Amino acid sequence: MHSYSTITVGTDGSSSSLKAVRSAASMARAYDAQLIIICAYYNSTGSLLNPPSSEYATLPVVSDTRAEEYLAEAGELAAEEGAENVRLIAKAGPPVQVLIESVREYETDLLVVGNKGVNSLSGRVFGNIPTGVARKANVDVMIVDTSEEADD
Repeated sequence: MHSYSTITVGTDGSSSSLKAVRSAASMARAYDAQLIIICAYYNSTGSLLNPPSSEYATLPVVSDTRAEEYLAEAGELAAEEGAENVRLIAKAGPPVQVLIESVREYETDLLVVGNKGVNSLSGRVFGNIPTGVARKANVDVMIVDTSEEADD
């Protein structure tokens, strides 16, 4: 049977991402895997003359302080799901880039994201995190259905 030893999940504090955290935490418990929860944040020290990338244009801006708050909430949810070995990490940068770099840095073998933006017009035009991660990751990617209907 295939097993995972390190599962990484991204969060931005949204209800969609927190559903993905719950799913990742449940899998971490089942596989007795380390769970890494990452929140990418925007480092506001960049030049105002540089236009935002399409990835930033479709996302709420998350500060480093907010990232820590979102991670604390996600960590609590992971504990509720029974994940025992949990690391909370805030990193500056575009979410797709941060998640892909984290796969290498933390030797992740499963990357989990919510499906927020997959079916939206802006997601199709500008791109979205789940699609970007699925294209660039060299590990298994699980895209969690986080739509309201998925709760039923």
